[in-house]
Amino acid sequence: MMIAADEQVAFRPRYSADESSNEAYAEDLRQQRFQGRKRRFYAVIILIIGFISVTVIFRIYYFIAGDIITVDGSIKQNSLAKKESFGFFDDIPNNMWKEKKSASKKAVKLQNKIITKTSNMLFESGANVDERKWWEQNWLPNFSCDNKMFIGGKWICEPSRIIDLADEHRDVIGRKKKRQRGRKECLIYVSGGNDVEFGHQFSSFVEARMAELHKDEPGVDLSICEIHIFNHFIDPALLANMVQQGKGIHIHPFGFRPENKESMGVAGDGSATAFKTFKETVKELGHTGKSLSILAIDCEGCEWDIYKEVLSSDVTVLQVFFQMHGTPFMANRFFVAMHNAGYAIFHREEVGVSVYDYSFLKLAPSYFGSTKPQLRQPPNTPEK
Repeated sequence: MMIAADEQVAFRPRYSADESSNEAYAEDLRQQRFQGRKRRFYAVIILIIGFISVTVIFRIYYFIAGDIITVDGSIKQNSLAKKESFGFFDDIPNNMWKEKKSASKKAVKLQNKIITKTSNMLFESGANVDERKWWEQNWLPNFSCDNKMFIGGKWICEPSRIIDLADEHRDVIGRKKKRQRGRKECLIYVSGGNDVEFGHQFSSFVEARMAELHKDEPGVDLSICEIHIFNHFIDPALLANMVQQGKGIHIHPFGFRPENKESMGVAGDGSATAFKTFKETVKELGHTGKSLSILAIDCEGCEWDIYKEVLSSDVTVLQVFFQMHGTPFMANRFFVAMHNAGYAIFHREEVGVSVYDYSFLKLAPSYFGSTKPQLRQPPNTPEK
């Protein structure tokens, strides 16, 4: 029986003999497996990229929020305080720290309102100024230090923490602990007022704290802090006795003066030469680039000028104690400059007629953010 040509086309085999061979079938299977593996590979890559993206997004979120994700994936809930206090506070939960920030910002906003009402009291060089009223209203504490301590006439924010941080980065009985960049140092400057008493009492506190930390390690050097006392009136016999006692105390027979003043009056030796600027002192002692744990200055009025040099120096001061005298016309500028440099007021105390002790703590700019005190300057008042 004969098949028509068009019927032959209709019944033509779908695959040729070569395409239907065992070799062709095996090759087809190989291609299918290859394509399957390829699709699975791309799927894994997409999953990995997605996982990494989500992880990065969460890390950025928690970094902005002040949290740090640890190696095991947990979130450290006290890192905001640590970040904004330059490592000083490492145990304050983020929610509590945010409450502190909120309270601090409210205090600054209130101070702005007070400046508006009281600035005119400062612009007549003391004429008709009710100093007590001005001090009662202006520049109250705007930060709460939960564990401040009174040592040698000064209120210090968590002095034990100063010692603990310094101890983490020092040598103990010949065993060197890892020294990190930007390591914490216990370096103290104190000048004027009860500087000798402060030096002795803080030195005793340091030794007691170190003895507590290393009670099971006999032979540890307990004088971890380097305490420098600047006193141009100090008695030579007392100087020799203190140097002999050691305890990390260093006595310098000169005081501080502002850069804009060649003299601070008659010094202890009857001359005007027993004074140096803060920057000169830092350079001579080889402390350029270091951190001062504490700077305490009582210079009977020069604080209204010398603060500029402290803020522009080549050292970072973590806690500053100034004794303020009177109400000069530039009083608000002092406090605004301290705030803009990152210093929060954690204590103030009246110690005489228009004489106040102030304690400042250095914090990161992000603590106050854009909340800043504003000077209210009347017309024709010269800037200085």
